[in-house]
Amino acid sequence: MNNQTTKIIVTIMNVLFWIIFIGLSIETGAILVNYFYSVFINPEATYNLYNKLDLSILYKKDILRYHVIMSSYLIFSFLKVFISYRVIKLFTFLKFDKPFNAKSTKSIFDISYFTFTAGIFSSVAKSQATFVSHKIQNVPIEWNTNEMLFFAGLIYIIAVIMQKGTEIQEENDLTV
Repeated sequence: MNNQTTKIIVTIMNVLFWIIFIGLSIETGAILVNYFYSVFINPEATYNLYNKLDLSILYKKDILRYHVIMSSYLIFSFLKVFISYRVIKLFTFLKFDKPFNAKSTKSIFDISYFTFTAGIFSSVAKSQATFVSHKIQNVPIEWNTNEMLFFAGLIYIIAVIMQKGTEIQEENDLTV
């Protein structure tokens, strides 16, 4: 693959991540508005929350668990927005003449840590949702725990390779 093709693919990826970031931001905003609307204005909104999520029985039987589930859903959605923001920010550090640099490496490590955090958080939230599903009401929220943990590991490996590339590039810069 030549350098021009790589630049075009990176530009397309940058645009795609902006679209993903905007979509996830809208989703997080919708969850936040639905949650506050159902708690402070109209409890009947629990019948039709974001993405046709119905937690009305949970709200009536155990309001504390309702807050736990909705807060977890909101935090998990926010973590996804934050990760996509970090990826967009990574595009500002990418340089084709010197691809391995400390800023890019640190940014990729940060993305792996945040993805791992989102995976662990979603695991805990998923166990809470499973408990609620068995005891009170079905909670059909996709937590994507396995995918988050898988990609956290993959991104961490890429970060380690970037770190080694940065070290080699710095040694080469010193010898010239």
